[in-house]
Amino acid sequence: MVNVRQAVILGAGLGCRLKDVLDDRPKGFLQLGGRPIIEESIAKLIRSGINDIIIVTGYCFEFYDRLAEKYPFVRTIRSPEFATTGSMLSLCRPGPWVQSDFLLLESDLIYEYQALQTLQSSAHENCILLSGKTGSGDEVYVGVHENRVVNMSKCRDDIKWLGGELVGISKITRDLYQQMTSLAAEKCKQNRQYQYEDCLTDLSRSTAIYYHCLENLAWSEIDDEQQLSRALNDVHPLIQRRDSETVHSKHVERRVLLNPGPATTTDTVKYALVGHDICPREKEFGDLVEGVRQDLVRIVHGADAYEAVLFASSGTGAVEACLSSVVPHDKSVLIINNGAYGKRMQQICDAYHINHIDYDINWGKPVECSLVERLLMRHRQDISHLALVHHETTVGILNELSTLSHLAERFGVEVIVDAMSSYAGIPIDIQDSGIHYLVASANKCIQGMAGLSFVICKTESLEKTKEIRPRNLYFNLYQNYAYFSQKHEMQFTPPVQVFHALRQAINEYFIETEQGRAIRYATLCDVLEKGLQALGFRFLLETEYRAKLLTAIIEPEDTRYAFSEMHDYLYQRGFTIYPGKDAAQNTFRIATIGALTEQDITNFLDHLEAYLIMKEIKLRPQQPERIVGPRSSLGRTVVEKAV
Repeated sequence: MVNVRQAVILGAGLGCRLKDVLDDRPKGFLQLGGRPIIEESIAKLIRSGINDIIIVTGYCFEFYDRLAEKYPFVRTIRSPEFATTGSMLSLCRPGPWVQSDFLLLESDLIYEYQALQTLQSSAHENCILLSGKTGSGDEVYVGVHENRVVNMSKCRDDIKWLGGELVGISKITRDLYQQMTSLAAEKCKQNRQYQYEDCLTDLSRSTAIYYHCLENLAWSEIDDEQQLSRALNDVHPLIQRRDSETVHSKHVERRVLLNPGPATTTDTVKYALVGHDICPREKEFGDLVEGVRQDLVRIVHGADAYEAVLFASSGTGAVEACLSSVVPHDKSVLIINNGAYGKRMQQICDAYHINHIDYDINWGKPVECSLVERLLMRHRQDISHLALVHHETTVGILNELSTLSHLAERFGVEVIVDAMSSYAGIPIDIQDSGIHYLVASANKCIQGMAGLSFVICKTESLEKTKEIRPRNLYFNLYQNYAYFSQKHEMQFTPPVQVFHALRQAINEYFIETEQGRAIRYATLCDVLEKGLQALGFRFLLETEYRAKLLTAIIEPEDTRYAFSEMHDYLYQRGFTIYPGKDAAQNTFRIATIGALTEQDITNFLDHLEAYLIMKEIKLRPQQPERIVGPRSSLGRTVVEKAV
């Protein structure tokens, strides 16, 4: 789910047991430190990523109204009958303003920041925070079974399996909130003192409500003078000490990127960007780069025969570096083009006046090895390199590597592979496949951040390129490789923080394992395609040519459909999708790479179905799948061109 950005605080209570202490103030305005406890709570909520706080008021509501004037992200909703009703009726009051999932809190709480971090990072959408034994004297015990809440009571004997003590902070989905308000409308007819805790217990029989217990959490409710004394003397000082020792990282809202890169990253990769500053000329950073270089090679089983050369650039920069550095001035490169990125290779060669012979294929059609062999035979004196895209994300087609590279080997031709969106997503053995140069970037299947790209080069081939007169400075492969080899430093200033994120991403790749990641991606794709088929969508490619990383979907022909509108609808709900690109039929594309889960894909499909229903879009009955080509022609074309 998208991280919670809204909070509701229940602050309507009278505070009768603290009447002599409060002096006509709400309990939230008790002051234990430098400011009222309600303002301490607000500060922690903002720090945790909350940007919309609703306070339900009643007793001495003016105090809270002044907070709403002070803070633009606070609003107050008054509960006129607070003195004679339970907390559930107060919770019903902000209904029209609760537009999303939210954190529910009580105003008389003090708690350490970890409480919010725990709920915000929980995988459970509905989750109640519990603690271990407090000895506070007014405990609410929570009974659980199989990780779910089943009942609550102030009497310990009522609890069969104890999960912990209720803290008073919960994460509630909008759907559960709507169930609560509906149930409250019935329950409050007989019981005006209906409490929100009772409502959660009642609904737990039909809706999964989970819990998370922090055994040593520092927190306290303040209902009477005994609790106030404990809070003032013991709990609040402990909270201050723990919070001062906590590094408060900016909360990162999770969005599900279904575009073919940059991909969704884990929180740990994001947090890796936050670290100490360091000059990239220091040995410490050189050691980091060297470790990254070695492991990038290790991912494709390059052992000691390959070197990784890194650039501060997008993936296109690395492709440009490779083509401009390795093709001799008097030779040509044979470029296989069955998508936008094969075409981009041709454009790079044109820019550098590099001779190239083009095998142009209708986008979405597979490569015919016999035609490649014919071109290699015809131009055997001119061609030094064969270049192709492994996973062509224009249409989601996977081009075969081993057969083509071994075919090139027969003619003494070296192989350049753009593996931008397959590296670390599909197992590749660079040595067995006979690849001399493999190009990729940090922001796709390796699940790092954008800003770093790399070329994994066969060392023997890379060494030979030093004899080629450089066509550029920044992007010269050999010069960058030689500089690092000699000085243990990158030749030009690197993005230091992005390197730290890539280091973390690589570590997580190895924990997941090569097969584990490939299986997860393939499973995500299967879930997506089955769901799309159930909705009536058709695919651009036949199953045998799909890479299981990206799916090109034929757009509905219904006049009520518009991609931009569908994109915006899904984007507002946390999902980013991508338009098609120059295929024979209008398409949109869904990538299933990055730090995604099956639940992400299921949630996406649910929202997509909701959009179709809302717009009343009719999909054509499923037709037999077939391969289609570009709009420009019906057959294959082979273009021989020397620039």
